[in-house]
Amino acid sequence: MILLSGARPEVLDSCTGERARFHGLGGAILTTSSIAAVSMTFALASALKLFPPLAVLVGGVWGVAILSLDRWLVTSLPVEGGRRFGFALPRLLLALLLGAVISTPLMLQIFKPEIDAEIVDIQQERVDAFARAQQSGETGQRIADLEKSAANLEAVIASRGEIALDPAADPRIQELNNSRKQAVRQRDAFYQEWQCQLYVGPPKCAKKGNGPLAKKAEDAYNNASRQVRDIDRQIQQRRRQLGDVQDAGKQSRLAQAQGGLPVVKAELDSLTRQQARLRDAFANENGGSDGLLLRLESLGRVSQDNPTLNSARILLFLFILLIECLPMVVKLMQRPGSYDRILIELEKQEVNSAVDQIHDAERRPGLRDAPTRQFIADEPRTEIFENTGGPAEPPPEEPYESRSFEDEALRDLHDNRATRPGPGDSARYAHAGLNDDW
Repeated sequence: MILLSGARPEVLDSCTGERARFHGLGGAILTTSSIAAVSMTFALASALKLFPPLAVLVGGVWGVAILSLDRWLVTSLPVEGGRRFGFALPRLLLALLLGAVISTPLMLQIFKPEIDAEIVDIQQERVDAFARAQQSGETGQRIADLEKSAANLEAVIASRGEIALDPAADPRIQELNNSRKQAVRQRDAFYQEWQCQLYVGPPKCAKKGNGPLAKKAEDAYNNASRQVRDIDRQIQQRRRQLGDVQDAGKQSRLAQAQGGLPVVKAELDSLTRQQARLRDAFANENGGSDGLLLRLESLGRVSQDNPTLNSARILLFLFILLIECLPMVVKLMQRPGSYDRILIELEKQEVNSAVDQIHDAERRPGLRDAPTRQFIADEPRTEIFENTGGPAEPPPEEPYESRSFEDEALRDLHDNRATRPGPGDSARYAHAGLNDDW
């Protein structure tokens, strides 16, 4: 618990009376992370249909992530100061957001029976809407027309041509009616263009008046009108053929019915199979659509129709949300204690010590720039200088920490025992307090 709370154990050992406070803070962080792990496990197992052991593993990882985030939120909050609540506001908003996300799967799990019952109603409503869309759609209307045509053709065949063909169910008349609709649309469009050229002009049309563009639009309108009249004549002729009661008409109707029925049934079977495939695909999708969004929709509908359940839902949501925000609330409610004062002083000492070390390094450039070599105080000195020709007397032994800059210059001189100092080194030795003769 101390580790989870973010407290420093070595500081807490000097004020044992503060341990209970940090035990409680660590317990709050552990509680929220455990609830987050359980919530994620429910969400993955129920909404995403994940394998239960894998859902437990992912939920545990999510719990560890929430634990780390809550620990950072708590430890990053200042202990005291007037701006403490200003710093706490964005962290508290983040905690509220996490609480809302974590509490939702728990709410869905608590009200699971009511949600499952509502899901059945929603799925049935979707099936009914899909069936209505199939019937009212283009394919559904075409199937209805083909069924009517097939029934009429079968009746004509059964009566050996005595029953007249229904003009509305005749495939030829249906085809002519579709062609007439397209021709009428073209005729109306050409007429609007012709009138625009005559009376409207710019900017809607190129130029106002009975000019070449207007004549061209008029010709197109006249051609489309003739096409519509021609289709109307064909429809009337077909209707007369279907209503012929003479023997020749009966034989013609029977032959047409016998030749048209296989074509109508083939198209009807193809469209029926197509709709059946669509229904099966929709049924599979609708039967397995019990994911997170559908459950949220079901919970909203159940709560809307049931005030008691709605009140319980709100109270549970607020309760779980408060638990998820517990670490931040506990941190804000705590007042600074002896641990906090000791920690502040210790941090000041650590900062001062680091600053002193930096300043010491800046005041001793020789130590910073000199070649790195371990100095052994007890090593005997047997170097020979060329200007004396004899062994050098070892310098007096002093602790390494008390040596001055001159001692460091002597070390450089001993390192270069086989080479005389060059002219360029005179200035450096003069700065160190040494002359060339020495």
